[in-house]
Amino acid sequence: MKVKFQDKEINIKKIGILTGGGDCAGHNAVIYGLLKRINQANQNLPGGEKMELIGLKEGWKALTKDKDNSVELKTEDLKDSFKVCGTIIKSSRTNLFSNANLEKKAPEKAMENLKRMKIDCLIVLGGDDTLGAAGRMGKQFTFPMLGAPKTMDNDVFGTECTYGFESAVVESVHFIENIMTTARSHNRCFVIELMGRHAGWVALHAGIAGGADIVLLPEETVDVKKVIKQVEKAMAYQKYCVVVVSEGARLFDKRYPKEVSDSNEELLDKVLSDKKYALVKARHLLPKKLDSFGNEQLGGMGEYVFALLEKNTENIEFRLQNCGHAIRGGVAHIADRLLGLRFGDALFQFIKEGKFGVYPGIEADNIVANNLVDVKGGKFIPQDNQLFAMRNAVDFY
Repeated sequence: MKVKFQDKEINIKKIGILTGGGDCAGHNAVIYGLLKRINQANQNLPGGEKMELIGLKEGWKALTKDKDNSVELKTEDLKDSFKVCGTIIKSSRTNLFSNANLEKKAPEKAMENLKRMKIDCLIVLGGDDTLGAAGRMGKQFTFPMLGAPKTMDNDVFGTECTYGFESAVVESVHFIENIMTTARSHNRCFVIELMGRHAGWVALHAGIAGGADIVLLPEETVDVKKVIKQVEKAMAYQKYCVVVVSEGARLFDKRYPKEVSDSNEELLDKVLSDKKYALVKARHLLPKKLDSFGNEQLGGMGEYVFALLEKNTENIEFRLQNCGHAIRGGVAHIADRLLGLRFGDALFQFIKEGKFGVYPGIEADNIVANNLVDVKGGKFIPQDNQLFAMRNAVDFY
Protein backbone atom coordinates (compact mmCIF):
# COMPACT_ATOMS: atom_id res chain seq x y z
CA MET A 1 0.00 0.00 0.00
CA LYS A 2 1.47 3.29 -1.07
CA VAL A 3 1.45 5.99 1.62
CA LYS A 4 3.28 9.21 2.48
CA PHE A 5 6.20 9.28 4.92
CA GLN A 6 8.37 12.36 5.42
CA ASP A 7 6.73 13.90 2.31
CA LYS A 8 7.82 10.93 0.20
CA GLU A 9 5.76 8.09 -1.20
CA ILE A 10 6.70 4.68 0.19
CA ASN A 11 5.22 1.24 -0.42
CA ILE A 12 4.25 -0.51 2.82
CA LYS A 13 4.24 -4.23 2.08
CA LYS A 14 5.69 -5.83 5.21
CA ILE A 15 4.38 -4.52 8.53
CA GLY A 16 6.34 -5.74 11.55
CA ILE A 17 4.73 -5.96 14.98
CA LEU A 18 6.15 -6.81 18.41
CA THR A 19 4.96 -6.86 22.02
CA GLY A 20 7.22 -5.65 24.82
CA GLY A 21 7.16 -5.65 28.62
CA GLY A 22 4.71 -7.62 30.73
CA ASP A 23 1.95 -9.61 29.06
CA CYS A 24 -1.69 -8.66 29.50
CA ALA A 25 -5.13 -8.92 27.94
CA GLY A 26 -5.61 -7.13 24.62
CA HIS A 27 -2.27 -7.72 22.86
CA ASN A 28 -3.76 -10.34 20.56
CA ALA A 29 -6.84 -8.21 19.98
CA VAL A 30 -4.72 -5.29 18.72
CA ILE A 31 -2.89 -7.63 16.34
CA TYR A 32 -6.17 -9.11 15.11
CA GLY A 33 -7.81 -5.69 14.67
CA LEU A 34 -4.87 -4.61 12.52
CA LEU A 35 -4.78 -7.87 10.55
CA LYS A 36 -8.48 -7.64 9.70
CA ARG A 37 -7.97 -4.21 8.15
CA ILE A 38 -4.89 -5.43 6.25
CA ASN A 39 -6.86 -8.37 4.84
CA GLN A 40 -9.72 -6.09 3.89
CA ALA A 41 -7.42 -3.64 2.08
CA ASN A 42 -5.61 -6.46 0.26
CA GLN A 43 -8.86 -7.36 -1.53
CA ASN A 44 -8.56 -4.23 -3.65
CA LEU A 45 -4.82 -3.55 -3.79
CA PRO A 46 -2.70 -4.43 -6.85
CA GLY A 47 -0.30 -7.35 -6.43
CA GLY A 48 2.74 -5.14 -5.87
CA GLU A 49 1.07 -3.34 -2.95
CA LYS A 50 -0.52 -6.19 -0.99
CA MET A 51 0.53 -6.29 2.67
CA GLU A 52 1.51 -8.95 5.17
CA LEU A 53 1.82 -8.76 8.94
CA ILE A 54 5.05 -10.12 10.42
CA GLY A 55 5.24 -10.94 14.12
CA LEU A 56 8.66 -10.37 15.71
CA LYS A 57 8.90 -12.86 18.56
CA GLU A 58 9.97 -11.87 22.09
CA GLY A 59 9.68 -8.12 21.67
CA TRP A 60 12.72 -5.95 21.07
CA LYS A 61 14.89 -9.00 21.74
CA ALA A 62 13.90 -10.31 18.28
CA LEU A 63 15.81 -7.44 16.69
CA THR A 64 19.01 -8.00 18.66
CA LYS A 65 19.58 -11.55 17.36
CA ASP A 66 21.45 -12.69 14.26
CA LYS A 67 18.82 -15.26 13.31
CA ASP A 68 15.37 -14.42 11.99
CA ASN A 69 12.88 -14.69 14.84
CA SER A 70 9.71 -13.76 12.99
CA VAL A 71 6.52 -15.36 11.72
CA GLU A 72 3.86 -14.27 9.25
CA LEU A 73 0.57 -13.80 11.09
CA LYS A 74 -2.63 -15.23 9.60
CA THR A 75 -6.31 -14.99 10.50
CA GLU A 76 -6.31 -18.55 11.83
CA ASP A 77 -3.60 -17.56 14.35
CA LEU A 78 -5.78 -14.85 15.85
CA LYS A 79 -9.42 -15.82 15.24
CA ASP A 80 -9.63 -17.31 18.74
CA SER A 81 -6.42 -15.98 20.29
CA PHE A 82 -7.74 -12.43 20.54
CA LYS A 83 -10.18 -13.66 23.19
CA VAL A 84 -7.44 -14.66 25.63
CA CYS A 85 -4.71 -12.82 27.50
CA GLY A 86 -0.99 -12.96 26.81
CA THR A 87 0.65 -12.52 23.43
CA ILE A 88 0.98 -15.13 20.71
CA ILE A 89 4.23 -13.51 19.54
CA LYS A 90 5.71 -13.59 23.05
CA SER A 91 7.35 -10.72 24.92
CA SER A 92 10.46 -9.67 26.81
CA ARG A 93 11.68 -6.76 28.90
CA THR A 94 14.46 -5.64 26.57
CA ASN A 95 15.79 -2.09 26.64
CA LEU A 96 17.60 -1.31 23.39
CA PHE A 97 18.88 1.90 24.93
CA SER A 98 20.33 0.56 28.17
CA ASN A 99 23.99 1.43 28.66
CA ALA A 100 24.99 -2.16 27.99
CA ASN A 101 22.96 -2.32 24.75
CA LEU A 102 24.20 1.07 23.59
CA GLU A 103 27.75 -0.22 23.96
CA LYS A 104 26.77 -3.23 21.84
CA LYS A 105 25.13 -0.87 19.31
CA ALA A 106 21.82 -2.67 19.77
CA PRO A 107 19.71 0.10 18.16
CA GLU A 108 21.85 -0.06 15.02
CA LYS A 109 21.61 -3.86 15.07
CA ALA A 110 17.84 -3.64 15.37
CA MET A 111 17.61 -1.32 12.39
CA GLU A 112 19.87 -3.59 10.33
CA ASN A 113 17.60 -6.53 11.13
CA LEU A 114 14.48 -4.58 10.15
CA LYS A 115 16.02 -3.80 6.79
CA ARG A 116 17.29 -7.37 6.34
CA MET A 117 13.76 -8.69 6.94
CA LYS A 118 12.44 -6.01 4.55
CA ILE A 119 10.12 -4.59 7.21
CA ASP A 120 8.66 -1.34 5.86
CA CYS A 121 6.92 -0.21 9.05
CA LEU A 122 7.17 -1.32 12.70
CA ILE A 123 4.35 -1.35 15.24
CA VAL A 124 5.25 -1.72 18.90
CA LEU A 125 2.75 -2.73 21.59
CA GLY A 126 3.74 -1.98 25.17
CA GLY A 127 3.93 0.44 28.07
CA ASP A 128 5.74 3.75 28.20
CA ASP A 129 9.21 2.16 28.25
CA THR A 130 8.53 0.04 25.17
CA LEU A 131 6.77 2.87 23.32
CA GLY A 132 9.48 5.34 24.28
CA ALA A 133 12.09 3.10 22.65
CA ALA A 134 9.97 3.03 19.48
CA GLY A 135 9.77 6.82 19.44
CA ARG A 136 13.51 7.10 19.90
CA MET A 137 14.22 4.52 17.18
CA GLY A 138 11.89 6.19 14.71
CA LYS A 139 13.44 9.58 15.28
CA GLN A 140 17.06 8.40 15.25
CA PHE A 141 16.77 6.32 12.08
CA THR A 142 13.90 8.17 10.32
CA PHE A 143 11.86 4.99 10.18
CA PRO A 144 8.04 4.59 10.11
CA MET A 145 7.09 3.62 13.68
CA LEU A 146 3.76 3.27 15.45
CA GLY A 147 2.72 2.01 18.88
CA ALA A 148 -0.24 1.07 21.05
CA PRO A 149 -0.43 1.62 24.84
CA LYS A 150 -0.85 -1.45 27.00
CA THR A 151 -0.47 -1.86 30.71
CA MET A 152 -2.64 -3.39 33.36
CA ASP A 153 -1.48 -0.49 35.59
CA ASN A 154 -3.42 2.00 33.40
CA ASP A 155 -0.71 4.63 33.92
CA VAL A 156 0.24 5.77 30.39
CA PHE A 157 -0.55 9.37 29.51
CA GLY A 158 -2.45 10.14 26.31
CA THR A 159 -5.30 7.72 26.85
CA GLU A 160 -8.11 7.47 29.38
CA CYS A 161 -7.61 3.72 29.51
CA THR A 162 -4.97 1.21 28.45
CA TYR A 163 -5.83 -2.28 27.33
CA GLY A 164 -5.06 -4.90 29.95
CA PHE A 165 -6.45 -2.82 32.80
CA GLU A 166 -10.08 -3.94 32.75
CA SER A 167 -9.23 -7.66 32.71
CA ALA A 168 -6.75 -7.23 35.57
CA VAL A 169 -9.43 -5.48 37.63
CA VAL A 170 -12.08 -8.13 36.93
CA GLU A 171 -9.71 -10.99 37.81
CA SER A 172 -8.63 -9.15 40.97
CA VAL A 173 -12.24 -8.68 42.02
CA HIS A 174 -12.87 -12.42 41.62
CA PHE A 175 -9.81 -13.12 43.78
CA ILE A 176 -10.93 -10.67 46.50
CA GLU A 177 -14.46 -12.03 46.56
CA ASN A 178 -13.26 -15.62 46.85
CA ILE A 179 -10.95 -14.70 49.73
CA MET A 180 -13.75 -12.79 51.43
CA THR A 181 -15.77 -16.01 51.68
CA THR A 182 -13.05 -17.57 53.83
CA ALA A 183 -12.50 -14.36 55.79
CA ARG A 184 -16.17 -14.37 56.81
CA SER A 185 -16.27 -18.08 57.53
CA HIS A 186 -13.31 -17.98 59.94
CA ASN A 187 -13.47 -14.43 61.37
CA ARG A 188 -10.09 -13.60 59.85
CA CYS A 189 -8.34 -10.58 58.43
CA PHE A 190 -6.82 -11.19 55.00
CA VAL A 191 -4.11 -9.03 53.45
CA ILE A 192 -4.20 -9.27 49.64
CA GLU A 193 -1.34 -7.91 47.55
CA LEU A 194 -2.17 -6.80 44.00
CA MET A 195 0.07 -5.55 41.21
CA GLY A 196 0.57 -1.82 40.76
CA ARG A 197 4.09 -0.39 40.61
CA HIS A 198 3.71 3.39 40.87
CA ALA A 199 0.02 3.86 40.15
CA GLY A 200 -2.69 2.09 42.14
CA TRP A 201 -5.54 2.04 39.63
CA VAL A 202 -5.96 -1.76 39.76
CA ALA A 203 -5.98 -1.92 43.56
CA LEU A 204 -8.32 1.08 43.78
CA HIS A 205 -10.92 -0.20 41.30
CA ALA A 206 -10.69 -3.85 42.37
CA GLY A 207 -10.63 -3.03 46.07
CA ILE A 208 -13.79 -0.95 45.90
CA ALA A 209 -15.63 -3.22 43.45
CA GLY A 210 -14.64 -6.30 45.47
CA GLY A 211 -15.83 -4.82 48.76
CA ALA A 212 -12.44 -4.59 50.49
CA ASP A 213 -12.48 -2.74 53.80
CA ILE A 214 -9.10 -1.02 53.38
CA VAL A 215 -7.15 -0.18 50.18
CA LEU A 216 -3.50 0.90 50.35
CA LEU A 217 -2.04 2.63 47.27
CA PRO A 218 1.36 3.78 45.90
CA GLU A 219 0.02 7.33 45.76
CA GLU A 220 0.11 7.56 49.55
CA THR A 221 2.46 6.63 52.35
CA VAL A 222 0.88 4.03 54.63
CA ASP A 223 0.17 5.28 58.15
CA VAL A 224 0.51 1.92 59.90
CA LYS A 225 -1.08 3.01 63.20
CA LYS A 226 -4.09 4.31 61.30
CA VAL A 227 -4.42 1.02 59.39
CA ILE A 228 -4.19 -0.93 62.66
CA LYS A 229 -7.12 1.07 64.06
CA GLN A 230 -9.11 0.53 60.86
CA VAL A 231 -8.54 -3.23 61.00
CA GLU A 232 -9.57 -3.36 64.66
CA LYS A 233 -12.69 -1.34 63.87
CA ALA A 234 -13.66 -3.65 60.99
CA MET A 235 -13.09 -6.78 63.09
CA ALA A 236 -15.18 -5.36 65.93
CA TYR A 237 -17.98 -4.36 63.53
CA GLN A 238 -18.22 -7.43 61.28
CA LYS A 239 -15.74 -10.02 62.64
CA TYR A 240 -13.71 -10.13 59.41
CA CYS A 241 -11.62 -7.74 57.34
CA VAL A 242 -9.99 -7.57 53.89
CA VAL A 243 -7.02 -5.28 53.28
CA VAL A 244 -5.94 -4.76 49.65
CA VAL A 245 -2.34 -3.62 49.21
CA SER A 246 -0.84 -2.41 45.94
CA GLU A 247 2.70 -3.78 45.49
CA GLY A 248 3.99 -0.20 45.17
CA ALA A 249 2.52 1.06 48.46
CA ARG A 250 5.17 2.76 50.64
CA LEU A 251 5.96 2.81 54.34
CA PHE A 252 8.40 5.72 54.12
CA ASP A 253 8.53 9.01 52.26
CA LYS A 254 10.64 12.02 53.15
CA ARG A 255 7.72 14.27 52.15
CA TYR A 256 5.48 12.64 54.75
CA PRO A 257 5.15 14.01 58.31
CA LYS A 258 8.20 12.96 60.27
CA GLU A 259 6.17 11.59 63.17
CA VAL A 260 4.41 9.11 60.86
CA SER A 261 7.67 7.94 59.26
CA ASP A 262 9.28 7.60 62.70
CA SER A 263 6.26 5.65 63.95
CA ASN A 264 6.34 3.32 60.93
CA GLU A 265 10.05 2.73 61.40
CA GLU A 266 9.58 1.90 65.08
CA LEU A 267 6.81 -0.59 64.30
CA LEU A 268 8.84 -2.18 61.50
CA ASP A 269 11.88 -2.53 63.76
CA LYS A 270 9.72 -4.59 66.14
CA VAL A 271 8.83 -6.90 63.27
CA LEU A 272 12.39 -7.25 61.97
CA SER A 273 13.71 -8.10 65.44
CA ASP A 274 11.18 -10.92 65.89
CA LYS A 275 12.47 -14.32 64.68
CA LYS A 276 8.94 -15.22 63.66
CA TYR A 277 9.30 -12.79 60.76
CA ALA A 278 12.72 -13.96 59.60
CA LEU A 279 11.52 -14.16 55.99
CA VAL A 280 10.33 -10.55 56.09
CA LYS A 281 13.71 -9.51 57.48
CA ALA A 282 15.52 -11.49 54.79
CA ARG A 283 13.49 -9.74 52.07
CA HIS A 284 14.12 -6.39 53.74
CA LEU A 285 17.88 -6.92 53.65
CA LEU A 286 18.05 -8.09 50.04
CA PRO A 287 19.49 -5.57 47.55
CA LYS A 288 16.85 -4.09 45.27
CA LYS A 289 16.78 -5.61 41.78
CA LEU A 290 16.24 -3.43 38.70
CA ASP A 291 14.93 -4.43 35.29
CA SER A 292 16.60 -3.33 32.04
CA PHE A 293 14.74 -0.02 32.13
CA GLY A 294 15.92 0.76 35.67
CA ASN A 295 12.57 0.01 37.31
CA GLU A 296 12.73 -1.61 40.73
CA GLN A 297 11.28 -5.13 40.73
CA LEU A 298 8.57 -4.85 43.35
CA GLY A 299 6.61 -7.38 45.37
CA GLY A 300 6.44 -8.15 49.06
CA MET A 301 4.64 -5.08 50.39
CA GLY A 302 1.80 -7.38 51.40
CA GLU A 303 4.26 -9.31 53.62
CA TYR A 304 5.28 -6.10 55.39
CA VAL A 305 1.67 -5.05 55.99
CA PHE A 306 0.69 -8.55 57.14
CA ALA A 307 3.60 -8.73 59.62
CA LEU A 308 3.03 -5.19 60.91
CA LEU A 309 -0.65 -5.87 61.55
CA GLU A 310 -0.13 -9.28 63.12
CA LYS A 311 2.68 -8.04 65.36
CA ASN A 312 0.79 -5.01 66.63
CA THR A 313 -2.72 -6.36 67.23
CA GLU A 314 -4.19 -8.94 69.60
CA ASN A 315 -6.74 -11.70 69.17
CA ILE A 316 -6.98 -11.28 65.38
CA GLU A 317 -6.10 -14.12 63.00
CA PHE A 318 -4.35 -12.89 59.85
CA ARG A 319 -3.67 -14.51 56.49
CA LEU A 320 -1.67 -13.24 53.49
CA GLN A 321 -2.50 -13.83 49.83
CA ASN A 322 -0.60 -12.53 46.78
CA CYS A 323 -2.62 -12.37 43.60
CA GLY A 324 0.59 -12.08 41.57
CA HIS A 325 0.67 -12.72 37.85
CA ALA A 326 -2.66 -14.59 37.88
CA ILE A 327 -4.53 -11.34 37.21
CA ARG A 328 -2.63 -10.90 33.93
CA GLY A 329 -3.83 -14.18 32.43
CA GLY A 330 -6.89 -16.17 31.52
CA VAL A 331 -9.72 -14.77 29.46
CA ALA A 332 -9.46 -11.30 27.98
CA HIS A 333 -12.55 -9.49 29.19
CA ILE A 334 -14.84 -7.71 26.75
CA ALA A 335 -13.60 -4.17 27.35
CA ASP A 336 -10.01 -5.18 26.60
CA ARG A 337 -11.00 -7.15 23.51
CA LEU A 338 -12.88 -4.18 22.13
CA LEU A 339 -10.22 -1.62 23.05
CA GLY A 340 -7.51 -3.82 21.53
CA LEU A 341 -9.50 -4.30 18.33
CA ARG A 342 -10.15 -0.56 18.12
CA PHE A 343 -6.47 0.26 18.59
CA GLY A 344 -5.55 -2.26 15.88
CA ASP A 345 -8.10 -0.71 13.54
CA ALA A 346 -6.77 2.78 14.36
CA LEU A 347 -3.17 1.72 13.67
CA PHE A 348 -4.09 0.69 10.15
CA GLN A 349 -5.89 3.98 9.61
CA PHE A 350 -2.78 5.86 10.79
CA ILE A 351 -0.68 3.92 8.25
CA LYS A 352 -3.17 4.63 5.48
CA GLU A 353 -3.09 8.35 6.31
CA GLY A 354 0.73 8.39 6.53
CA LYS A 355 0.48 9.32 10.20
CA PHE A 356 3.62 7.79 11.75
CA GLY A 357 5.45 8.30 15.03
CA VAL A 358 2.19 8.13 17.00
CA TYR A 359 0.18 5.81 19.24
CA PRO A 360 -3.62 5.71 19.64
CA GLY A 361 -5.41 6.73 22.80
CA ILE A 362 -9.02 6.95 23.94
CA GLU A 363 -10.49 10.33 24.79
CA ALA A 364 -14.26 10.69 25.38
CA ASP A 365 -14.66 7.38 23.50
CA ASN A 366 -12.85 8.78 20.45
CA ILE A 367 -9.49 7.67 19.06
CA VAL A 368 -6.76 10.30 19.32
CA ALA A 369 -3.16 10.22 18.05
CA ASN A 370 -0.33 10.86 20.52
CA ASN A 371 3.33 11.49 19.73
CA LEU A 372 5.56 8.47 20.51
CA VAL A 373 8.46 10.75 21.40
CA ASP A 374 6.39 12.34 24.16
CA VAL A 375 5.03 9.12 25.68
CA LYS A 376 5.40 8.81 29.43
CA GLY A 377 4.01 6.81 32.32
CA GLY A 378 3.21 7.90 35.82
CA LYS A 379 -0.48 8.73 35.38
CA PHE A 380 -1.22 8.61 39.09
CA ILE A 381 -4.53 8.67 40.94
CA PRO A 382 -5.24 12.29 41.88
CA GLN A 383 -6.29 12.96 45.46
CA ASP A 384 -9.53 14.55 44.25
CA ASN A 385 -10.51 11.35 42.40
CA GLN A 386 -13.97 10.25 43.58
CA LEU A 387 -12.91 6.63 44.11
CA PHE A 388 -9.84 7.72 46.07
CA ALA A 389 -12.15 9.19 48.72
CA MET A 390 -14.34 6.06 48.68
CA ARG A 391 -11.55 3.49 48.99
CA ASN A 392 -11.65 2.72 52.73
CA ALA A 393 -15.09 1.29 53.47
CA VAL A 394 -14.26 0.84 57.15
CA ASP A 395 -14.24 4.62 57.55
CA PHE A 396 -18.00 4.57 56.96
CA TYR A 397 -18.87 1.91 59.55
